[in-house]
Amino acid sequence: MEKLVYVLWGSKIPVSDRLEKIGRPLISVAREAGASTMSLLLPDQTELIRERSPARLSPSFDSASLVFQCWLPSLDVRAPIETALGRQDGELWGYLVTESTVQPRPGSEAEAERLPGITQITLNEKPEGVSDEAFYHEWQVVHSRMSFDLHPLRESYERNAVARRLTPEAPDHRAIVLERFSTLEDFVDESRYFGDPEVVKATFAHVPTFYRFDTAITGGMSELRFR
Repeated sequence: MEKLVYVLWGSKIPVSDRLEKIGRPLISVAREAGASTMSLLLPDQTELIRERSPARLSPSFDSASLVFQCWLPSLDVRAPIETALGRQDGELWGYLVTESTVQPRPGSEAEAERLPGITQITLNEKPEGVSDEAFYHEWQVVHSRMSFDLHPLRESYERNAVARRLTPEAPDHRAIVLERFSTLEDFVDESRYFGDPEVVKATFAHVPTFYRFDTAITGGMSELRFR
């Protein structure tokens, strides 16, 4: 089994229409191709997040139109998925990833259930001058451990390391991280989003060892799960 992550970037379709016009048809196409454990992420709470906590949104996040991830028996059968997404306006970024479930989701979700709260997605490139070995160590070993104290109310943490890009226009992101917060308040309230101030200070001092602030994309999205 192989995991694929797609980001539709710069779509002109209103966010209120994306589930019915893009998402549900895409799920049907992906299921026919053999996909399983699928999820859609939609930026339908962006304005509310911006009003409450604009720091949660990177400057370019408004162009992130939809995220789709799934497992396929082989990436060789992905063409119908890319065709379905490619019919939409905007760029299509596709990635083959390896998933690490660092903090599992509690319980299970029903088919097509819109999960409560917010899923924070972050796409990050490797900083210049940092070796692969240092990048993965600082991100996957050091930061992953620190992140539990950084976000004590976080519900789950899924870490995706990019194996390779699948579409030519995709930027060279090396990390795609999904972190779930069970309520919007846990995400936008600084006192709930962050833990001890000393932990926050130590974490932000460490982040540049694996994170490119100038190209990183981060923000909060609603998540729907499909079997």
